[in-house]
Amino acid sequence: MQERAGRWRWKDLIPMILVIGEILIDELPEGRRPGGAPFNVAQHLARLGTESFLLSRVGCDETGDHLLATMRQLGLRTGLVQRDPEHETGRVQVKVSGHGIPSYTMIDNVAYDYIDFQSLEMDLASCPMVCFGSLIQRTEFGFRQLQAFLSRLPPHVLRLYDMNLRPDCDQADVVFQSLEKTDVLKVNDEELEHTSRLLGSPLKGDALVHHLMQHFNIQTVALTLGEAGSVLYVADNKYEVPATPLNPDEIADTVGAGDSFTAVLVHGIIHGIAPNELLERANRLAGRMCMVHGAVPAEDSIYNDIK
Repeated sequence: MQERAGRWRWKDLIPMILVIGEILIDELPEGRRPGGAPFNVAQHLARLGTESFLLSRVGCDETGDHLLATMRQLGLRTGLVQRDPEHETGRVQVKVSGHGIPSYTMIDNVAYDYIDFQSLEMDLASCPMVCFGSLIQRTEFGFRQLQAFLSRLPPHVLRLYDMNLRPDCDQADVVFQSLEKTDVLKVNDEELEHTSRLLGSPLKGDALVHHLMQHFNIQTVALTLGEAGSVLYVADNKYEVPATPLNPDEIADTVGAGDSFTAVLVHGIIHGIAPNELLERANRLAGRMCMVHGAVPAEDSIYNDIK
């Protein structure tokens, strides 16, 4: 296993986060809205005041034009969003249960499946963190391209893996090779249980998290537990914070709530926010996201007391 020495020198660097993965259209009951976990994370980071680049790919179509225009309106950099002349912009059909819980039907063979890492021109010397997920690894091409890119990163760059499993990207190869290249892991309770099954391990909870940290040389794990709150494991320390209480009639949907948590996690690590305070802010924003429809809040006031 490779040693990633010097990886925790955040304050020596200018915070310019690279977020890799899908930007797409969420086809929600209320209509079509911008989405994709990496895009969601990037737009939250921008509104929290942390600079980032989104590396993604959209089609040469009206939907791609719309998503790029939306990014500009949100103050996001579009220079690393590629245009694909052969494949349409990604989209996902989202159904929401009566309790606000979404289910997803992903459209196959779309632009973000073909991100070209070879043409990436970005000086990573001042990049403290790269964030990636699982969905763009659902094809053999995407899996190999991303894994090779992660292997080439300079030793000082932290790798944050937001597992964010969906059908077609929950295979053992995707999960294990991603964990091999992970410094910071963000995972929910269902994904942790799925990882345990992939390992064939009887371990659960704290024991499983510590096993993953030791086996894969992971420094930090953020575990979200829904209504039960969240836990942050940093080396041998454990921090727990309860969820922000919500009345059932306050919940619009939970689309993008986990992505807002990830953004605050990244923002907090980069800016040296204490673990308990980081978790409280992340839970707070995730709770507020459950009170709005979709993954992109209309008002910046939702970020009050989060930055």
